[in-house]
Amino acid sequence: MAGFTQARQQAILDAELVAGDYIAYSANGTSESPALVRTAVGSWSSATAATPSVKGNATALTSAAATAAATISHTAIFSAATGGTQRTDWQALTTSRTLAIGDQLTHAVGAITVSLD
Repeated sequence: MAGFTQARQQAILDAELVAGDYIAYSANGTSESPALVRTAVGSWSSATAATPSVKGNATALTSAAATAAATISHTAIFSAATGGTQRTDWQALTTSRTLAIGDQLTHAVGAITVSLD
């Protein structure tokens, strides 16, 4: 089965991922960790002119302080700070992060990405 054209991939990503999105954190890739509140994305870069097209965070991001110790292994994009709609599947981090109470996660520009592949 053929996939979307490059232009259509860009249009879908640009329409679906918006400034009001939030990053949620998971310790197991199936449910959200209560140790970290969601991080507001703020803004996304435009989807790339590539196949697959990729969209990433446009600014550096820092999470709130962890309220409990946890090992964070996955992230997902949600439509709201609490509740809301889960927009992406849980994606594994390159390296899990072990957090103590008060630790924060940082994400460089383009570190959080979404594609249609």
